Amino acid sequence: MRALFIKEFQELKRDRRTLAMIIMLPLLLLLVFGYAANFSVDHINVKVIGPQASSTVSYLKSLPGADKFNFVADTSAPATPTQAQKLLRSPSGDVVVIPKAKAGTLSQRVDVYLNGAKLFTAQSAKADLVQMQANDMRAQLKQLSSAATQAQQSAQGLRTNPTQAAQAAKEQSQKLQALAKQAQETNTNWIKVEFNPDLKTSWVMIPGLIGLVMAVIGTLITSIGMVREREAGTLEQLAVMPIKARSIIAGKISPYFMLAIVDMSAVALAGVYLFDIPFNGQLWLFALAGLLFLGVVLGLGVLISTVSQTTAQAVQMAIMTIIPQTLLSGLVFPLESMATWVRCIGYLLPLTWFVQVSRGVMLNGSNAAQLWLPLSIMALQCVLLFGAATARLARSLRSI
Repeated sequence: MRALFIKEFQELKRDRRTLAMIIMLPLLLLLVFGYAANFSVDHINVKVIGPQASSTVSYLKSLPGADKFNFVADTSAPATPTQAQKLLRSPSGDVVVIPKAKAGTLSQRVDVYLNGAKLFTAQSAKADLVQMQANDMRAQLKQLSSAATQAQQSAQGLRTNPTQAAQAAKEQSQKLQALAKQAQETNTNWIKVEFNPDLKTSWVMIPGLIGLVMAVIGTLITSIGMVREREAGTLEQLAVMPIKARSIIAGKISPYFMLAIVDMSAVALAGVYLFDIPFNGQLWLFALAGLLFLGVVLGLGVLISTVSQTTAQAVQMAIMTIIPQTLLSGLVFPLESMATWVRCIGYLLPLTWFVQVSRGVMLNGSNAAQLWLPLSIMALQCVLLFGAATARLARSLRSI
């Protein structure tokens, strides 16, 4: 038993990658869940549009609980629902406010439009806005109550014109009663949720799960392709063949690329028809994003395959790339709720950008002009990963 104990430790010592994963993975998961596992969003972007935008922003900032919102006034934008939907289709579109009155409670002064495609952001914003409305009502009730009391006292003490004072007191009492009646009502029609009116979790999760499925299949299966050649001893045969490294990679990944396209189509169709997920955008844009993302994950799989010595190592490294993408891409936890340094890591992951495009196309109906940034980043990642994989494979073939 002692000999087996020593033997296992020696094998672990030789397999440094497995040892590093055993030691680092628990710490990595602890850090990720500690800094990223948070469903509450504390920073929400709010754009106020229309000629009254500046004064409305000043009013909103004065309300208790407004510190969670980042208000931006745009007096040049038309104050229309169409413009609000257009702004919400951008990746940074969280909340749009349209002023409608200069007096009254919060619900009487503004109409609010939420981006339902950002589920947790919309839920947090709606809860905070309802609380701000309640606080605003309480403040106005207190002011009206004080004004009514003063008016009644004036009516009792005023001898020259008691009728006028009594009338003022009556008006204040009527305002107080009207506001009290409104406070008892729970009407939230002034808050409108776009793209996901019922805030369904499945509508937000499934567009992102399409990318996760492609990431698992593309990275995991492709990562063992070149390793099998090395384990079977056929890598030497590839080295002496008159073909370049990029041609070898293209030939190796082509079957996986076609299978991944079939999987992507099947999952997308299942999401639309089985879970009633809307598809409001352009099909060609979704297909382009899918092809770019497939290029990224296949390139990552090939790169892993070129640096791994065994199938077990390739699978371990592939899983190590899938776990952070699942947790830090905004698929499960909102990026806005993560610590800044964790969010920066999330922005380096390809699934983060595919989730933005997938939700943007399927739910928001966004166009290419609104999604050019994530598309460009995925294209850049695809080029970099395939370039690195080609260079690594060429060096490996030369060393044989």
